[in-house]
Amino acid sequence: MKRRLLDVLASPCCRNVMEDDCEWEGDRAVRGHLLCKLCRQRYPIIDGIPRLFPPVELAPGVRQTKESFAWEWLRHPGPRPDEDRAIFLEETQIPAHDWKGKLVLDAGCGMGRYSLAALSLGAEVVAFDLSEAALRLGPASEADPRLHVVMGDLNHPPFRRGVFDTVFSLGVLHHTADTQTAFKRVAELVRDRGLLTIWVYGKAGRLADFKTNPLREDRRWVDRHRTLAWLVVALRHGLSDFLRFFTLFLPVKALYALCYPLAALGAVPFVKYLTFSVHPDFRVRLIEDFDWLSPVYQYHHTKEELGLWFQDAGYTVLKVLPHGLVPKPGMLARKTDAA
Repeated sequence: MKRRLLDVLASPCCRNVMEDDCEWEGDRAVRGHLLCKLCRQRYPIIDGIPRLFPPVELAPGVRQTKESFAWEWLRHPGPRPDEDRAIFLEETQIPAHDWKGKLVLDAGCGMGRYSLAALSLGAEVVAFDLSEAALRLGPASEADPRLHVVMGDLNHPPFRRGVFDTVFSLGVLHHTADTQTAFKRVAELVRDRGLLTIWVYGKAGRLADFKTNPLREDRRWVDRHRTLAWLVVALRHGLSDFLRFFTLFLPVKALYALCYPLAALGAVPFVKYLTFSVHPDFRVRLIEDFDWLSPVYQYHHTKEELGLWFQDAGYTVLKVLPHGLVPKPGMLARKTDAA
């Protein structure tokens, strides 16, 4: 942990600032504890990474989510810098030149591919995750003073309110016990006039609403087949719910094995749109199918819901994320003063 991180962190229990009781090597705390005098809690720093969980046992669903995502991301083939940066810029909807010099939070970083993308664009990045997958960023954090890694729970964020210039959370909040509550926790971390950009899993919803979903430029052909696309999304969602009724009770290794034939189907024309990943790399499809079927928490939302959340949190929506065949509600918004 770098000393700079002390300016950002707060106790996840009371949100008070913390003091260190650490062994420092230059500007880095390699081990020790962070102390909160208000709530009298001590949080360990292990191998240079603060573990800032409230001192209560994780709920069973949260614990299972933590374990399944650790299994998943520790087996992911790894970052693909060019591909990851292109996806990152598309999904955050923030131009490349607007990241330089900003203090940003990756809320739910997984193995950290988008944290690394933001870092490559000149940002100072705090990569935050529930699972041990964040440990994959350890070597990169040691090598770059602008990258920080923190472990904790999104529903009890160990950060000061209003401290970040930009917060992004890409495909994460719907894997918490309550998506809207997690959204509120993340939204309060952005400074006045700062930016918040997220996307969550979508659903078919009403056909009338589905027809207003913005489309990526390379998916304009869907305009001619909106009703068919809506039916495919509804069928895919129904198939997902059916499979997850069984997969949630499978041991992790058994579920991972089940994802092999599913990943193979992800390369079959037309059929692939009923699977959960169409990535050209089989290894990535395998992980993404596991990602879909393993989490205890998986909720789906509409862009209308998302827009109301931003409004209630005191944000002005700047952009709505265009997407492909499958709806992926996402928005970029600016926090109004004293929201």
